[in-house]
Amino acid sequence: MSAIRGQNGAPYDEIPGNTDPYYSNGDTGQAMPFSGTPYTPVPYGDPFLGGVPGQMPYTGAGHGPFAFGTNGPQPYRFGWTSRWNAGYLPKEDASGALGDFGIFEAGVELEHTSPLPDGWIFSSTPQYDYRAWDGPTGIGLPGSVHRIGWDLELATPANSPFSVQVGFNPSVNSDFDGGTNSDAWNFDARAIMFLRTSDQLMWALGAGYWDRVDDIVIPYAGLVWTPSDIWEWRLVFPQPRVSVFLGNPWGVATWLYASAEYHVESYQITLQPASIDEKIQIADWRAVLGLRNDNGFLSSFIEAGWVFDRQAEFKYATPDFDISSGLIGRVGIRY
Repeated sequence: MSAIRGQNGAPYDEIPGNTDPYYSNGDTGQAMPFSGTPYTPVPYGDPFLGGVPGQMPYTGAGHGPFAFGTNGPQPYRFGWTSRWNAGYLPKEDASGALGDFGIFEAGVELEHTSPLPDGWIFSSTPQYDYRAWDGPTGIGLPGSVHRIGWDLELATPANSPFSVQVGFNPSVNSDFDGGTNSDAWNFDARAIMFLRTSDQLMWALGAGYWDRVDDIVIPYAGLVWTPSDIWEWRLVFPQPRVSVFLGNPWGVATWLYASAEYHVESYQITLQPASIDEKIQIADWRAVLGLRNDNGFLSSFIEAGWVFDRQAEFKYATPDFDISSGLIGRVGIRY
């Protein structure tokens, strides 16, 4: 399981919590799809990975350190993985008599994961994210901003109790109104060590650097506990998640999950009408309840919850403001 990439955390597949946008490395989610019982993977072939009917499309040495889940250890999914998502945060009050502020978000990424000759695993992921901002009044925020990033990750094969992941995620974040400058660049990095002490318990310890208006150093620390084939407790900051396997309704493996997330993103913007260059950082905490399903080729999720402790901070002279707590809803697919 890869760590946070981009501006925010994965809704269900990623631990701790920035692909950006929203998903994990390869197929190190909670488990493979099932037929009948949670112990029998469905045989299928993935045409994008060269699989044929009757063979699993997962190959290579070892498995990702966050891969252990309902169906036991899961290997990395080599080849291409496409991820699409969208979310909505309805308009809520902004402090300072600024009116309301709402956000629509969408993102896509295309990841390629491959083994290296020495057994290490390398992932390369171009990313694009879009934000449409509605309000607030009196500041002159742009109506939309964009993020174009490229996540690079290197991981040891997890065929021993100890494994390591390191990543680098440069990105350009801007409204692209009148050009960009150094404020548009975010350079994020991470390094995490994992130690598996049993089939049921794994420990994570590391740190990440988020390049925003503030320079944020964040811990990646906690444990992943799988007490049974049904439950998984990923108690790792900054995106803990608890998942329970519900079975195979209509032949599709389904999980219910509860997740929390610390979320920070930033953009270089031009304030109107005075064409003032600024850099904005929007930070919040999120708690959601969601459903995820997987039929082998296509995985999807839907989640809703509460976003709170919302703060908008500027790098230069523009006054900061807070945003009232409110609802958040997100959907996405992976194939």
